[in-house]
Amino acid sequence: MGGIDLFGSTKTVQGRRWIGVILVCVFVVGMLPAAVYSMPGDSLIIYLQDAVLLGLENNPTMRIQRLDQQVSQTMADEQRAVFDPQISAAGQKSESKSLRRLGAQRTPFELVDERFDFSMEVSERLPTGTNIALSTGMSGSVSNLYTDQYTGNLGMTITQSLLQGFGPAANLANLRRARLDVEISGEELKAVAENVTAAIEKAYWKLYLSGREIEIQQSSLALAQQQLDESLERVKVGKLPELELAAVNAELSVRRSALIDIESRHEQSRLQLLYLLNPREENIWSKNPVLLDKPFLPADTLDAVDIHLQLGMKYSPDLNQARLAVTRGELEIARTKNGLLPRLDLFISLGRSTYSELFEKAYPDLKSPYYQINGGFNFVFPVPNRQASAQLSRARFSREQQELALHNMERLVQLDIRSAYLEVLRFRQQIEVTRVTRELQDNKLAAELEKFRVGKSTNYLVLQAQRDYTASRLDEARAMVAYLEALIDLYVSEGTLLERRGIRSPTSSD
Repeated sequence: MGGIDLFGSTKTVQGRRWIGVILVCVFVVGMLPAAVYSMPGDSLIIYLQDAVLLGLENNPTMRIQRLDQQVSQTMADEQRAVFDPQISAAGQKSESKSLRRLGAQRTPFELVDERFDFSMEVSERLPTGTNIALSTGMSGSVSNLYTDQYTGNLGMTITQSLLQGFGPAANLANLRRARLDVEISGEELKAVAENVTAAIEKAYWKLYLSGREIEIQQSSLALAQQQLDESLERVKVGKLPELELAAVNAELSVRRSALIDIESRHEQSRLQLLYLLNPREENIWSKNPVLLDKPFLPADTLDAVDIHLQLGMKYSPDLNQARLAVTRGELEIARTKNGLLPRLDLFISLGRSTYSELFEKAYPDLKSPYYQINGGFNFVFPVPNRQASAQLSRARFSREQQELALHNMERLVQLDIRSAYLEVLRFRQQIEVTRVTRELQDNKLAAELEKFRVGKSTNYLVLQAQRDYTASRLDEARAMVAYLEALIDLYVSEGTLLERRGIRSPTSSD
């Protein structure tokens, strides 16, 4: 269903009266500040959807929050790096020249000795608590006195934690917590995006409303001016005492004052919208937004309140953050609980060696008959292990706090949704009521003008009817914008504003 503009002009009361109103309006607008009503060359012509997208792209709060999410992602990458394989290599070569005595010989020999040692190792830590290292290397010794000797080595060492540090639950806890922090940051980004979107939409409609209020107040001022002109004519022909002019002049002054206040609010609304949009251009504060969208009744009608509650339980970013915090607390308990266990590690080391007087025959060989086998264990148990006990107690207390916070958050979300739902219903009803009131006040004003022209009414009653008519038009305009703002609040409360606007959520995996 297409949008319905409820801010349209009211029906004509009398052709003659409105011709006079139009002429006075032209005169009044010509006297008002050009900065408010002119269309300068730096106008910012924009639809509501474009305003939202522009604001989300340029809003500094959004950019800050995006950086927070990227920081969280780097922390997750850092924790994932714990399980990345590592390659290490080392090498050294030395040469020495010295004097040596052999046996009972008194004459020393010059000993020239060259040694080298090169090795490489690939190691990896597994989430099961297993450390695996594969190594290879060569070493050699060449001298002018002893027989040259070269050695090649191949080896594998496996270390397995059996108590503390055993299993994925303990070893992946930090990585899973870091990934949960990324998800929490994503929910925070979604909450910021929804709040920014809501602020932009409200600022958009607020600027539109203030512009509409200016039009209505100008029309009211024109009506008062017309009443003054008619009263002056009656005073001239002796059909009205001059004292009647005081009330009209006073009312004219009051309406000018009201128009000045509305103009100021309009300018404040303009600045607020520009601040939220933050267009990347120079002299943004001189921009004059031209709003192309008008308030309308959305095509999607309200569902039952239980449906909105279900959506809130699923999509609310605050609620999802609380759930992730509880999961994070459970991981912390698993990690600290594992810290209470003693440290018991078993290890085994297997190797093959080759020996030769020639370098090219000493390469490491798995088929070599020479081998090494080492095995053993390491055991560590701090007594009385107060640090681990304190960490586990703290983790349990924190998890209990998080569960209570989650329960309270669920109730708060339900309260916010129900309250926002009632506000939507209230303003939806107000739209029709204010429309009927405006039509009745229009008829009342027309009747009062007719009575005034035949001498059966007074300026006071006519001006009062004009005030009531103006107030009804303002109420009608405000009711529609209030309804849209209430819908925005409802969608923010349930966490579906971005989805309803066709904007991909920052937490989606697409």
